[in-house]
Amino acid sequence: MNGERQETTRAAVSPAARIEAILLVSPQPVPLPALLSATALPEPEAREAIEELKSRYSPAASGIVLREVAGGFQLATNPLCSAAVERFREEARPAPLSGAAHEVLSCVLYLGPLTRAAINAARGVNSDAVVRNLIDRNLLIEAGHDQNRPGTPALLDVTEDFLLAAGARNRDDFPALDDIVDPEEISRVRERVGRLDGETDRLESTQKGGKE
Repeated sequence: MNGERQETTRAAVSPAARIEAILLVSPQPVPLPALLSATALPEPEAREAIEELKSRYSPAASGIVLREVAGGFQLATNPLCSAAVERFREEARPAPLSGAAHEVLSCVLYLGPLTRAAINAARGVNSDAVVRNLIDRNLLIEAGHDQNRPGTPALLDVTEDFLLAAGARNRDDFPALDDIVDPEEISRVRERVGRLDGETDRLESTQKGGKE
């Protein structure tokens, strides 16, 4: 019964619509044999449908064109609209990351996950605005909470989008920290971050003393 319903549904959709749907979801040109296999159309009917789509996506009337390229068929933007497309891409392109943003990402990548306070300590400056921007751009994400600090602040880590942008599978694909940063500088950064633990211990000790 399911097979009969699928055949009935497929028959109700025009050949041009079937081919159009396949071209829409494919990032690469689709060869004719692949179109024939996916649509179950005979070649003459498929070619007729392709010509119908070419007429529908006329360069004079549509922002999309059907082109035959690299041994297959592909839906693409109309070359006559390239100026508008490029302007849109330029306006939609996010601003490049600042030096401060690169520093924050490096701190989290090599020392993280880190709380906001730890990031501030590592850099020696308030980084809250930079962190918010990186979260908005989905390069940093909350990845749990530090249960050892008052208020259990959020721990921040790099995202999959960051790894993809960097062309990395995981942290192991990045060079070792000792290979790119002077060991003395690493020690200074770790010392600044470590002071937070001492401050937390003193705060908890004070709070306990007050309660007693």
